[in-house]
Amino acid sequence: MSPEPRLRVVARVRGVRERDSRLGLVEALGEEREAEARVDALQQQLTTVTAFETGDLAEFTTRQRTVTALADALTLARASLDSTRVVAQAARDRWRTDRSRLAAVESLLERREAEHRHEQRRQEDRRLDAVAEDLWRRRGSGTVTP
Repeated sequence: MSPEPRLRVVARVRGVRERDSRLGLVEALGEEREAEARVDALQQQLTTVTAFETGDLAEFTTRQRTVTALADALTLARASLDSTRVVAQAARDRWRTDRSRLAAVESLLERREAEHRHEQRRQEDRRLDAVAEDLWRRRGSGTVTP
């Protein structure tokens, strides 16, 4: 097996890895957006809770429990957002690595293909030069008539 088919296999494998890591990145970014939306929604809910002005102790206790529950949920949502950001950054780094590895193999393949085309052109030029030299010699010796 020549090096080019092996490189094509490597390129296919790296292409699959790059695609998989890109899909993982898309999923991680989606989870990050969802976590951001949860944090924003909880912050909005917390800011819309009105201040307690009048009422009995039961109403005050209910309001305080609501505020506490929203604050606790917001704390958990922020922690979740931090985790999704770490995962998204790791997915982004993995995809960049896979993309650069794929690009390196593709670049090597392109260079080798260009070298192969160049060598084929050189061989064709040599054949044409040989034919032209043969025709020139024949004309010079008078064996070829126009």
